[in-house]
Amino acid sequence: MAFLRKRGKNYFVVFMYRGKRYEKACKTGQRPIADAIRRTVESQVASKTFKIENIQQQAQKMLAEYAEEYLSYSRTTKSPKTVELDTLSLRKLKAFTGNVPLDSITTQRMEQFKSTLAKEYSATTVNMTLRSLTAAFAKAITWKYLEENPLKKVEQIRVAEEDGPFLTLVDIDKLRGVMQAGLYRDFIETALYTGMRVSEICNLKWNDIDFVAMKIRVKNTEWFSTKSKKERSVPLHPNLAEILGLRSRVDHSPFVFIRSDGKLVDRSTANDKFREYCKIAGLDPQFHFHSLRHTFASHLAMKGVSLYFIQKILGHASIETTTRTYAHLQPDPLVHAVKELDY
Repeated sequence: MAFLRKRGKNYFVVFMYRGKRYEKACKTGQRPIADAIRRTVESQVASKTFKIENIQQQAQKMLAEYAEEYLSYSRTTKSPKTVELDTLSLRKLKAFTGNVPLDSITTQRMEQFKSTLAKEYSATTVNMTLRSLTAAFAKAITWKYLEENPLKKVEQIRVAEEDGPFLTLVDIDKLRGVMQAGLYRDFIETALYTGMRVSEICNLKWNDIDFVAMKIRVKNTEWFSTKSKKERSVPLHPNLAEILGLRSRVDHSPFVFIRSDGKLVDRSTANDKFREYCKIAGLDPQFHFHSLRHTFASHLAMKGVSLYFIQKILGHASIETTTRTYAHLQPDPLVHAVKELDY
């Protein structure tokens, strides 16, 4: 028995053949024509005259199967950081939809997925997830698994210029009051004192830290590169130097932040641990790990530190990004200029 399924603008005949489920493209959006093709396929299958070369596509690629196939492709063509994003994005989607046929994921379903993500993650994280999945669905179209990208008409969440909330001094005290001594406390303190991205901290090595010159070198390696692809130097705050100086090296690993099982701290776990501490401390549920980077830069700006210096420390590709995000936090220089008058 065969039946019709519409994907995008065209119909497909779905049927069983030699114990397997297949689809034959009708290449038409007109139901009467598609139904005639369905009857022909049924007749040929029943009379055993159907030819395997007439099968245009094996039926319904499942999400889990496609995720494995796409990630295999991703690992051979993309950077480790992007592969990690692809992996997390597909994992989140599968957790939301279940292991469903790829072609059953509609635009409406993706809108619901976006709304669900927005309740737990920042707008920036949601948008990164959507962009990653858009690329995954685009490849599915190239590979003839889909007719249309379900994210094509799903809009990204508008990100405010101030890049979300940052922790006040009171918030920081509350956070420190609940953090347990050890790996993740030191990891979070490093973000607070340097403004480094979570992936940069994950890949931080002991030989990147110069305790004499009081600097941290954020470097590119064979398996890791900074967002801007450029290396930079970050000042080492005396308090952080003391914290890192007290850390013991695990199994002589070159990396600073190693779990007890010998593996690097990953971005997802670091974010989850930070959000757990925020919840215990009663802080804004909108806070996520990137908020620590924003906190670092915001407090520098409020102290009157040059936007040029903040740009260099953060590693922004352009001063426009730094200015758009932090200029409003700086003390008004015109007010201080007028105060210079002595008559």
